[in-house]
Amino acid sequence: MRTLIVTAAALSVWGCGARSAQMPAVNMRFYETPPQAAPVERINEKFTLNATLIGHARLRHQKPAELLNAAETASGGDPQLLMRAGRTLKPAPGVVLFATVRSAEVASGSAAGLALYEVALGCDPADVDQPGDLKNCAGYLMRVTRTWPAEVYEIDPASVTLSIIPEGGTTRGRLRASTVPGGFKADVEGEFTATIVDLAPSGAATATDASARP
Repeated sequence: MRTLIVTAAALSVWGCGARSAQMPAVNMRFYETPPQAAPVERINEKFTLNATLIGHARLRHQKPAELLNAAETASGGDPQLLMRAGRTLKPAPGVVLFATVRSAEVASGSAAGLALYEVALGCDPADVDQPGDLKNCAGYLMRVTRTWPAEVYEIDPASVTLSIIPEGGTTRGRLRASTVPGGFKADVEGEFTATIVDLAPSGAATATDASARP
C-alpha cells in the first residue's frame, strides 16, 4: 500500500516552536522510573502544539521498535530518519492526530540544545467535522535531539482520552495520555488546536485551512 510522508507546512518540525501562554497548551512530563524506587521527574514543560488532524489515514509505523529500525544506520541511528519515519502515513480508514513542538531546553541557566517532541496517535474512523471522542487511539511519543540516541515511547491505548470540537477547517481538542511503563515514562495532558487535513484515496493530502501555519 502506498505510504505518504506528511510534509504540509502545518507539520513543519524544526521551524516550529512554543508560542504564547494564551494559546492552548499541553503539559508534558518525563520521568525516570527505576525499579523499587520512586519516579524521578526529568522534564516538565508546557507547550503549544503544532497539530494536524488527518482523516482517512493510518500511521505507517505503530511501535517504537519499528521507528527505531527505520532510523537505524551503521553508526547507530539518524534523528532525521527517525522523524521521517514518525511522520509517515498510509491511506486507510482511520484518523491520525500528529503534533510537534520544538523546545530550546535549559540547563544551569543556559540553553542545553534543541529538542523536538512528536506525538502521533492513530484512531478508529470518525467524522472529524463532528464533535466527540476519538476511539481506540494508539501511537507514540518521541523526544528527538540533533544527536543520537532519541527517546521513543509507546503510548498506552488504555490511557488515551482524545476529544475534538471542529470549528470549520480547524478543531479544538483535548488530549490525555501516558506511555507504556518501563525504565522511563511520560505523561501528556492539555488542549490544542489542529488543522484538519484529509488524506484522499488517491494519496494526496489536502489541507482544509491553508492559512494555518506553525
